[in-house]
Amino acid sequence: MVESTSYRRETTAMRRQVILMAALKLFATKGYTETTMEDIRQLSGASTGSIYHHFENKEKLALALYLEGRQDLNVRLQIVMNTPGLSLEETVKGLVSAYIAWFVDNPDLGQYVIQADSTEYLSAQVRFLQQSSDAVSQHVMAWLRPIINARHIAPYPDQLYIPLLFGPSREFLRRWLRSRQDIDFHQIQQELGRAAWHTLRPDP
Repeated sequence: MVESTSYRRETTAMRRQVILMAALKLFATKGYTETTMEDIRQLSGASTGSIYHHFENKEKLALALYLEGRQDLNVRLQIVMNTPGLSLEETVKGLVSAYIAWFVDNPDLGQYVIQADSTEYLSAQVRFLQQSSDAVSQHVMAWLRPIINARHIAPYPDQLYIPLLFGPSREFLRRWLRSRQDIDFHQIQQELGRAAWHTLRPDP
């Protein structure tokens, strides 16, 4: 039987994902520097040829893993921004809640994404990506732009909207990811969402 093109694509995508998840586990336990491509090959069960077919080297694999996290987080936020019928307040609070929920659902990948900003082997590429149209902040700002122009949200310099919206949540998550304590995230989401809206809401 001739293997279908769609099946081959699905198998290739699955193999790539297995390699990425193996790399994430090793980066989290051994650290990036100590992890070798051979370590990743052994844990993933992939062949050497398969790994290098997908990723030219460890640096490219690390960048792909970062992009995977950013894109997945962006999808979660886009769902909130595209939900019809939400008020501006509900959307702002929903974005904060979705942001926190993604990191809670993906703690290892979330920690990797946060650490990537200051990681030597990724920092230059991450800075470039943060300025590109693929960055999460760019998608949120595109949603905010007409709201800002219509003066439906408090006036700030553009550079402040993302830090004011997600900054406190990011700091909370950065601390939580170190300990992974069992806490009431529903309350955390509510309080940080309320704080974001209080900061961003227009003057009464």
